[in-house]
Amino acid sequence: MLSKSQYTKYKSCPKHLWLYRHKKEVLTPPDEAVQKKMDRGNDIGRLAQRQFPGGVAISEAWKDPAAAVAQTKALMARGVAAICEAAFLYDDILVLVDILQKTPAGWNIVEVKSSGKNIKPIYLDDISIQNYVVSKSGVPVEHCYLMHINTDYFQTTEQTDWGQFFLKTLMDAELTPPQEIERDLADIKALLAGPEPPAQLDKNGCGGCEAYEYCWKNVPPDSVFEVFRSQKARDYMAQGILRVQDVPAGSCNSDKLNHWVEVYRTQQPYIDRAAVAHWLNGLKYPLYYFDFETCQPVVPLWRYSRPYQQIPFQFSLHVQRKANGPFEHYQYLFEGKQDPRYGCVEAMLKYIGAEGSLIAHHASFERGCVQHLAQDLPLPQAQKEALQHISSRFVDTEAPFKQDYLHPHMHGSSSIKKVLPSLVPELSYEGMPIANGGDAMNAFDLLYFGKLTKQQQAQLRADLLAYCKQDTWAMVKLVEVLRQSVQQSAGSGC
Repeated sequence: MLSKSQYTKYKSCPKHLWLYRHKKEVLTPPDEAVQKKMDRGNDIGRLAQRQFPGGVAISEAWKDPAAAVAQTKALMARGVAAICEAAFLYDDILVLVDILQKTPAGWNIVEVKSSGKNIKPIYLDDISIQNYVVSKSGVPVEHCYLMHINTDYFQTTEQTDWGQFFLKTLMDAELTPPQEIERDLADIKALLAGPEPPAQLDKNGCGGCEAYEYCWKNVPPDSVFEVFRSQKARDYMAQGILRVQDVPAGSCNSDKLNHWVEVYRTQQPYIDRAAVAHWLNGLKYPLYYFDFETCQPVVPLWRYSRPYQQIPFQFSLHVQRKANGPFEHYQYLFEGKQDPRYGCVEAMLKYIGAEGSLIAHHASFERGCVQHLAQDLPLPQAQKEALQHISSRFVDTEAPFKQDYLHPHMHGSSSIKKVLPSLVPELSYEGMPIANGGDAMNAFDLLYFGKLTKQQQAQLRADLLAYCKQDTWAMVKLVEVLRQSVQQSAGSGC
């Protein structure tokens, strides 16, 4: 039996389906992040079902498909308004329809996704196979819809307006024709009857896949995927070039890529000291090393926010008021159930003066958060203007590490989690109870929704403060590394 999830596996990656059917033991269980995404999808699915009054849910239809198909037929004969998890089986293909909605002319298929306005190709594959099986089962399908989240919905009331929160996008014109689906089904039969297919490696596309570890097990850590886009990397591998250092020197079509090849070949950093000096000269004292931690509620928790909006609940700030001067540290962390943004704004305006550079790694994130604070919250005009002024002063420590300071241990990345251990190895996140932004988001949930004892809350708050403080101190150390690289050049007379 082929399920709709197996069909979409095939459409995304034929090897994934083959492994799922023939070598399932090599697949890894979902990690915490993937599991959380799955749980979120289930939560949104239940919220979507409530938008169809009179709907009847078929519980755990996947456990007994034959019984679920029979129950679906009985509910349709009764003319119920909607069936959740309606089951259909045709030509040994099983689909469970999120919501089958009764209409005067037949039935609508409604596929629910917890994603925003972006419609991914896999969603079309998902809805298309459902439409194919349901139609072939003799059911008159009037329309097919994708029900997803309107990330433009701006909640201005205490209660969520579900009519605005959810989007229903008509997908009829986008559906895969039945003849093409039938060709896919024939190809799937041939695939599953044949030997294990080769992997179509894609650094981004493979991320999060349960087959990732298996498919990438023979790819060396210094592979061409570290630096080059996936298609170019596959082209190199087809030529027998697996490692970056084996790419012919000077053969790339950009200086940046040629510099990376040289860095891998020599295992020595590449530093454009003039460019680094130019970046450093743009810093204006006092220097404010700044980092937000944010939560990202799917359903807005507070007025004046949007689904999936990054909501600052914490920041760390290291301040150096003059060259070679001492550092001061300030911080903010939410308490209670109130919207954390108001306390965040108050603390920012208290600690950040009217002049000087704000330094952040991947500063577009912090800049965007500050701009939303100014735009979204009903603040006094003076505070809005002060926040807009702050947002205009951000300087990005990631910028020089994108092309002016390249290190072999950075693995082709300018992320602080790659740059920091390469250049400041003594400053490590290893062993920290909270070691990344995902951990911080989980900590917010535990604290905000009261899932801990008072002692556990106190410890988790301390862990959050320690993590965020390390993020801003990390930027202090990276700027020191950049200054030293320029000073060494001046000292050598180069």
